[in-house]
Amino acid sequence: MQEPNNSSPRNAVFTTLLWDGGSHVADFDAHLERMKLHAQRLRITWPEKITDKFNRAWKHMVVAKNVDPPRTPQGLIRFELKRDGEIILQSRQFTIRNEGIEAITVPAPRWSPKINGTKHGDWMPYVEAMHKADSKGADLALLVHDYALVDGDRATPMVVDEDGTAWLAGPEEGGVLGITAEIIVPLLEGEGVPVHRGRLNERLVARSLEVIALGSGIGASRIESIDGEPVGGAHGFAERCQVLLTQHYETMSAWSHMGA
Repeated sequence: MQEPNNSSPRNAVFTTLLWDGGSHVADFDAHLERMKLHAQRLRITWPEKITDKFNRAWKHMVVAKNVDPPRTPQGLIRFELKRDGEIILQSRQFTIRNEGIEAITVPAPRWSPKINGTKHGDWMPYVEAMHKADSKGADLALLVHDYALVDGDRATPMVVDEDGTAWLAGPEEGGVLGITAEIIVPLLEGEGVPVHRGRLNERLVARSLEVIALGSGIGASRIESIDGEPVGGAHGFAERCQVLLTQHYETMSAWSHMGA
């Protein structure tokens, strides 16, 4: 994966799409909608006919294979829109997906209120957090601000409280609104699991039944330890999320054909 080297958050906006290795990506409209909102906050002009421009870039930048079966998660496409209107697409494979993982905590990078919570051009602090986790032998860096989890280096943390309710960081906490998390919320609620948004503080995490990392690449991975300390346990919530996401991706309407 090419690491972002833009110095200003207003130089670019991006998203990371789930890819089947062929000609399909998942939840394209949801990614476009979020990306457009982020572009507005970053004062980046949103191009007309963005899908046509994406498809043209796809033909030049993505090496798609004939996959069987199609429309099953195989990798990721990073979709970046630069301030000057240039579109850059980069593919990469999964490194961790639907596994038990270990995490460390690092201070969350902070920008201005409009920049916080967007996927922007100054993404190096997130990349550095990922590298720090790797250097410590961990799989994920959890970003902490004011003694609360606000984000992950490539995933959204979800905490399952002792009463069986699930919690995501609220938008006021400054984390990125994760597409995978947004997909899983109504699916969990449909199974009777209430989902709330607020502060994921130390007390909530310490008493949790389970802590799960949700992301396009990481799927639904149960966090087994944070900073070397065991957290939560195997109560089946991560597995339930995995099943729900699998069912979602088995729906043809979840996928869009690219490169046409």
